[in-house]
Amino acid sequence: MREARRLALIEKQALLAKVARRQALRGLADALAAEERSQLLAARSRQLTAASAPQPGATSGAALAARSAFTASLAQLAVTAAEAAGDAARQSAWQAETLAAAETRARRLAEREAEARAALDTLKAKRETAHAVPLARKLQT
Repeated sequence: MREARRLALIEKQALLAKVARRQALRGLADALAAEERSQLLAARSRQLTAASAPQPGATSGAALAARSAFTASLAQLAVTAAEAAGDAARQSAWQAETLAAAETRARRLAEREAEARAALDTLKAKRETAHAVPLARKLQT
């Protein structure tokens, strides 16, 4: 039966589309989480940079150099985290597009599956009625 094979193929494709949708959803969640982590890291690094301003009073040259190196590291970390947040935002947008495409494909396959099921049911009903009619004539004679 051609209709049964077509339905089985569509069911397999629908299963694959469902898996692809789950993967896209997971990728989007991961990208959003990475974006949030990067933004928080950038904000915290900027706060620490601002808080590490020199304290009033006398300090040694070594302490001042160490504080400057630490502050520069924090500032670089803030820049790197901000760039990572931007990358994660682009990744989130791409994952959202991928998810939309996967959902569209899954929806189309569900429609095709419903059509294939209806065609198979119609074919089965026609075969049953075709077999039932000659039987009824034989029983009448």
